[in-house]
Amino acid sequence: MNDSPMLRGAMIGCGYISEQQLWAWQQVQGADIVAVCDLDEEKAQRRVAEFDIPAVYTDYRRMLDEEKLDFVDIATQPSTHLEMTRAGAGRGLHVLCQKPIAATIVEAEQMIAACEEAGVRFMVNENGRHQAWNRQLKQLLDEGALGTVHNARFVGRWRSTLPTPNFEGQAFFQHMPRLIVYEAGIHTLDTARYLFGEARRIYARMARVSPHIAGEDMAVILLDFESGLTCLLDSNWYAIPQPGPRGITWGTTLVEGTEGTAVVNQDGSLVLYTESGEQRWQFGEDTIPQSFVATQQHFIDCLRSGEEPETSGPKTLKTMALVFGAYQSAEIGQVVTLTNDHRLPQ
Repeated sequence: MNDSPMLRGAMIGCGYISEQQLWAWQQVQGADIVAVCDLDEEKAQRRVAEFDIPAVYTDYRRMLDEEKLDFVDIATQPSTHLEMTRAGAGRGLHVLCQKPIAATIVEAEQMIAACEEAGVRFMVNENGRHQAWNRQLKQLLDEGALGTVHNARFVGRWRSTLPTPNFEGQAFFQHMPRLIVYEAGIHTLDTARYLFGEARRIYARMARVSPHIAGEDMAVILLDFESGLTCLLDSNWYAIPQPGPRGITWGTTLVEGTEGTAVVNQDGSLVLYTESGEQRWQFGEDTIPQSFVATQQHFIDCLRSGEEPETSGPKTLKTMALVFGAYQSAEIGQVVTLTNDHRLPQ
């Protein structure tokens, strides 16, 4: 791989998340970002200066036409993803796209079809499963260290919708009709799939607590997995946090099995409790930034090897089915059974 030519990429979108992704691209082996594009030229110029990128554009089609590229990294809002994916695939470029990839399952399928028809790779930029504590937890599960797992719980809190909205550079969150599950819960749903396999049923309750936002800022989701495991996702963005530092994780994780219990704490520690004692792993403050590197390196490695990415389009359809299934369940107040073709019952 070291003797292979560098893959040349361009990024569309120079907003909040682009800073983390461009930093990660500088750590990735085998690829360079050679151009960026944003409708707001000031934002694009800022990223060019920060990361020493050779070219800047305000028209992404012009960028894709004029630059010699191997792939495009789409880091814009979901409503633009289908159009941009088609533009990249139509020019023979591999596509890495930010989550959530689309507003509907149909749009996601159209993005996947465009890439398949063009013979290019499509991967969703989902870094939750690449966080080191989740990789270690998956290893423990695969090794059988917890025995048979029957129960899991993810809890997340972020004080951002009260007393007034504060979304740390992502002000558009305030106007999204679907918020905490669509934008953040998708990370946890994908991580749950990574750890435990596929869910067969989903039940959700949601609420918009803050009067200053359009979407929900509280969600509780119950997943019934094919293995028999029950998983609870409990998150909100309005509650006053408990005393102490926010921590370096997105929340806490508890996984209980017949032979052991594993806990991911907000301080970045993972602890395995068994009859014989406990085992501890401590992860640093750079764990989440490094998960961006791992995700993007995985994309490049798959382009080199031809292997299907962990978060390929077809695989991500299963995560999106959970997202939209949660909204349907909350709307009708009933359990929703998930289908093999990712379509939700009417």
